[in-house]
Amino acid sequence: MDEIEFLCATWADRLLDRSEDLLRLLTSVATRDSAVAELDSAVNTLRGGRRELERFAGHTGGRVCTFLPSNNVLYSYVLFGLMPGLWSDEVLVRPSARTRDVVLRLHELLKDVPHNPVSLVDVSQRQFVALCRQAQMVVFTGRYENLQDIRNAIPADIPVLGLGSGPNPVVAGPYADVSEVVRATTESRLFNGGQDCLCPDLLIAHSSLYPQIREELAAVFSTIPRARREQPGLIAPPLFYPDAFDAAAAFVETHRDKLVSGGGIDTPSRWLEPTVLEFPGLSETHPPELFSPVLCLTSYTEPYQVRAWLESETETERGMYVSVYGEPGLPDPVLGTSVNCGPRTAFDVENGNQPFGGYGRRASARWQHGEVVARPLLLSREAGRHPAPEVPHTSVAAR
Repeated sequence: MDEIEFLCATWADRLLDRSEDLLRLLTSVATRDSAVAELDSAVNTLRGGRRELERFAGHTGGRVCTFLPSNNVLYSYVLFGLMPGLWSDEVLVRPSARTRDVVLRLHELLKDVPHNPVSLVDVSQRQFVALCRQAQMVVFTGRYENLQDIRNAIPADIPVLGLGSGPNPVVAGPYADVSEVVRATTESRLFNGGQDCLCPDLLIAHSSLYPQIREELAAVFSTIPRARREQPGLIAPPLFYPDAFDAAAAFVETHRDKLVSGGGIDTPSRWLEPTVLEFPGLSETHPPELFSPVLCLTSYTEPYQVRAWLESETETERGMYVSVYGEPGLPDPVLGTSVNCGPRTAFDVENGNQPFGGYGRRASARWQHGEVVARPLLLSREAGRHPAPEVPHTSVAAR
């Protein structure tokens, strides 16, 4: 067993040894089910570390600086802290203000992990940017608008990896299994109460199935229980992020005339009832990232309409993933700038040892020397001034 394999195995075992403490901490911001899934993903990523580096690693050394996201705090600690520690000299991470206290407690739980490479830097954004100016690589996981400010404050020769989000639409074609589409969409939309960047914001159903999908979605959404985050199962918990709650509640109020089911709002507790809203025209439907249990629903009649929507200016900017069920007219591995997951959700295809995201610059892109290359990103592949060439994408729909 070499050093990398030893470290990865040791770190994974330590996470499992402290699993109850970690789950107790994570459920202060996430549901029990999503916390368990996050722990599993973190452990699996570490166990895949040796194979990842054999396939993707660029040159080693230097400093990696990461602006941590506000959600998936454990998984992010592994992806952007422990994993780059396998090939860099120094890893500095700055917690998001929204989950700062949780990240500080997480680091306390893990800082004595053998050879932990992570330095938690709890400073202002301005101070952290100064540290980024001496980095080999900078990872930014916040709002795209803020990415521009960060990028402009860092020397142009330092690669900045921008990891954002997208609408991750679901397409239900004329040959789709309606029950499977409704099940998969409900589970992925309501994962962690909808508070994950992989949750789908939109379901695009073929007109022949639209009435049935509309009815079944409304029925299933209405059965999701309101519960505390600690309760196992698919639940509708209070939303943790005040700004996400405010934005989603405002969206529901603005479009209350489009309500299919749900729509209940309890502002004091930041609870939002699982909600389905229907929009009459696909071409004009571009929902924001709702980060809540709100799903938009619309229809199409021909596959070229979905293709045109995915190739529109708005969607090519934020293309990430698209799930396609029962639509033979959309077989391409990439549609617009969205990676085609085939009849699977973005959660099903996401893998911590593989490049993440799509080809939209708001979803995932490398910024360097005044240029931007939008593509799925993996830190080990992007390491160094000359990252390894992109691995050809294989359509999961054809597997």
